[in-house]
Amino acid sequence: MDQWICLSYFLGADTPGYGGESVFENRPGKRISHGDSCNTSYWSLGNHLGTHVDFPRHFFEAGKASDDYEPGYFIFSNPFLLDISPFPAAELIEEKYFQQPDIPDTIDILLIKTGFCDQRHKKEYWQKNPGIVPAVAAVLRRTLPSLRCIGFDFISISSYVHRDMGREAHRAFLAEPRSILLIEDMDLRKLDSNSLLKELIVAPLLIKAADAAPCTVFARILGQQ
Repeated sequence: MDQWICLSYFLGADTPGYGGESVFENRPGKRISHGDSCNTSYWSLGNHLGTHVDFPRHFFEAGKASDDYEPGYFIFSNPFLLDISPFPAAELIEEKYFQQPDIPDTIDILLIKTGFCDQRHKKEYWQKNPGIVPAVAAVLRRTLPSLRCIGFDFISISSYVHRDMGREAHRAFLAEPRSILLIEDMDLRKLDSNSLLKELIVAPLLIKAADAAPCTVFARILGQQ
């Protein structure tokens, strides 16, 4: 039997931010315990905090933003998981990892598992995260004609110790007309090379003209024993 799982993290005070800068604040509004009729809250967060999707507007002033996409764009019927775990801290993922015959050329979203999500509770998660070299974008466009998005289990496509190359990687993937959207900081702990992904739904927070947005990712997988 198929089952649905969540591949996003809950936001909270312990959510790590790139560079150690971003924080999530949850301030109380109304409180029943204070005599109010209901409970409400005020949230404050950066739009690149936690599991989120980067749009072209992130690195291109005239690039597509959140409200330039139709809902169907975020439903993926041919997902694939590339498991390269365990991948070393602060190293860059090069083209060779994506030149494998077992990656179907029909996929529309590619998930990359490095195992680095196991370090998310440590400062190392943002200080020494892996990254992806810019040249990978061209390889994926050439070999995977239906690919619209990649997602991965580390905090950013930009390794914190290779930030210049990370900026170029953002530009390489998000460049139009055939941009490849980026889902950063995914929770892939429930998946491995034996997981049979059947469908993915990415649900960004609906903010107009956003360069990025927190998102919830749901995956339908073949039931595991």
